[in-house]
Amino acid sequence: MSDILGIGISSLLANRSGLDVTGHNIANVNTAGYSRQRLDLTNRVGAATSYGFAGAGVTVRAVERLSDKFVFAREISGTASLARVETFSVEAKRTDALLSDANTGLGTTLNSFFDSLSVLATTPSSTATRQTVITAADALAGRFNDLQAQLDSDERSINSRVSQTVTEINNYATTIASLNDRISMALGASGGKPPNDLVDQRDQAVRELAQRVSVTTVEQDNGALNVFVANGQSLVVGTVASPLGTKPNEFDSARTEVTAQGGAVISSQVGGGTLGGLLDTRREILDPAREKLGRIAITLSETINAQQAQGVDQNGNFGAPLFSPLAGAAPASTRNTGSAAVTVGFADATQLDGKPYQLSFDGSAWSLTDASTGAAVPFSGAGTTADPFVAKGLSLSVTAGAAAGDKFLVQPGRRAAGQLSVAISNPAQIAAAAPIKAGAAVTNTGSGTITPGKVTDVGNPALRDPVSIQFTGPGTYSINGTGAFAYTAGQPISVNGWQVEISGSPGTGDSFSIGPTGANSGDDRNARLLSGIATKALLDGGLNTLTAANGQLVQQVGSKAQTAQLQLDAQTSLAQQTISERNALSGVNLDEEAADLLRWQQAYQASAQIIATASTIFDSLLAATRR
Repeated sequence: MSDILGIGISSLLANRSGLDVTGHNIANVNTAGYSRQRLDLTNRVGAATSYGFAGAGVTVRAVERLSDKFVFAREISGTASLARVETFSVEAKRTDALLSDANTGLGTTLNSFFDSLSVLATTPSSTATRQTVITAADALAGRFNDLQAQLDSDERSINSRVSQTVTEINNYATTIASLNDRISMALGASGGKPPNDLVDQRDQAVRELAQRVSVTTVEQDNGALNVFVANGQSLVVGTVASPLGTKPNEFDSARTEVTAQGGAVISSQVGGGTLGGLLDTRREILDPAREKLGRIAITLSETINAQQAQGVDQNGNFGAPLFSPLAGAAPASTRNTGSAAVTVGFADATQLDGKPYQLSFDGSAWSLTDASTGAAVPFSGAGTTADPFVAKGLSLSVTAGAAAGDKFLVQPGRRAAGQLSVAISNPAQIAAAAPIKAGAAVTNTGSGTITPGKVTDVGNPALRDPVSIQFTGPGTYSINGTGAFAYTAGQPISVNGWQVEISGSPGTGDSFSIGPTGANSGDDRNARLLSGIATKALLDGGLNTLTAANGQLVQQVGSKAQTAQLQLDAQTSLAQQTISERNALSGVNLDEEAADLLRWQQAYQASAQIIATASTIFDSLLAATRR
């Protein structure tokens, strides 16, 4: 039955609740993740009278949390994307600065090395010039080593941060599972009324989690929130958290991989957040950079050493390798049961493509596949030291002891840049001269001329044996007094692994001699060939020089850094829009709350007046009945 006292009391209690809710909003204006609350009031159904229904006051239906699940979904998605691109951008910029800066990059020292060879070609007898070549080679090897060391250090840092981030993810997963339990219990105890502050805390934990890894959420009927990562891998289901883990890579114990509960590696499936940015940096920046840097080091070493071997030094000996020979890596899987090992050499450094490959044994035969795509790669050879497997410029020899299921990850250039070193210290050992020299006899009467000669087979045992070409007639010649060969001006004459060309019109009896280049020669032919390596298109199927390949590496990393910055700008803008949208709905506005506070205060005071009026009326009624 309606009465003024009951109405006044209901109003007083409702407005007191309004003051509580408004005060709670003001108190949490700076609380991260807090959603503004609003009192939901409804009028009480009045009692029927002869003149109609008389009101019975007001009742509090609920304290409503102002939020939108669709805005929340966009928020956690945007948070994960922003955190991923922020991390990737920072790391890409660091690598870009390392490779492109004149003081830390490869370009300056690589140019200085070839400049020293150019100077050697002009003054091959100068000891100072020869020493400059060795000094420049030392500086170049040191720069390769420094770049390798820095990239390896960056990977170690990423590995550490991956482990740390996984620990943080697991902590938030545990927090969410605990809050799920408390929320479910609170819903049951309140007859289905959600505990707003606990939901806020859980949503904030999800936001923090999304900064570390991309997540999707599904709410259950009991109020619990299920959280999934890595394309459906459960992280939280109800009140149970399934923590992620880490373990060493199958082929590299120093490389940290992310695992799901049970140990399955999910690194390639994890996306978004800081963790996704770190893994993407390792996969898209560091791994390609080290392989391409190593490929440049291998091609440089192999090509320079091969050219050194085709010349002779100041002692008259064939040139020794300028750089220590490099080797690729082929670490075995930790799951291997056999004892075989793989040695990685280079059949043709110019054919290297910078990709990793997997060499597998099925118990009877070996197979080679692209480690990234799984595509089969054809190869030749038997895999022995005498007859190695040959494919993609690689030479792979396998020792005995392989078992079915054994596999190896072939990484041609991953560590090569760190191995590069100068193998000689004596300037006289630089092979600036060609091993043979050709000349015309001073007694010749004809107009014949001969080229200096070039080596076609440095391994020919008779390469440096003296040879005499004598013209026995206007159109014929003999070699060491044997044969009668038809002469054609400019046509190559090949003997003992070398080739010369005679032009003009030699006279009968004219002779030309080809013999070994002696010690302390001022010949510069091999120095010019060494210098000319700078302009040879040796990489990428004959498309790039060593300098161009380095420039391409710098450009590729720089392009990724620039793209990441553009993505960062876009994601930042989108995140700000989503935050603004959330704040418009859920954020606490102090001006608005101050107005609400005043409104609830005035209503509370008015409610007190209703009760006071009811008391006065009741007192008047009592006084009237006493008469």
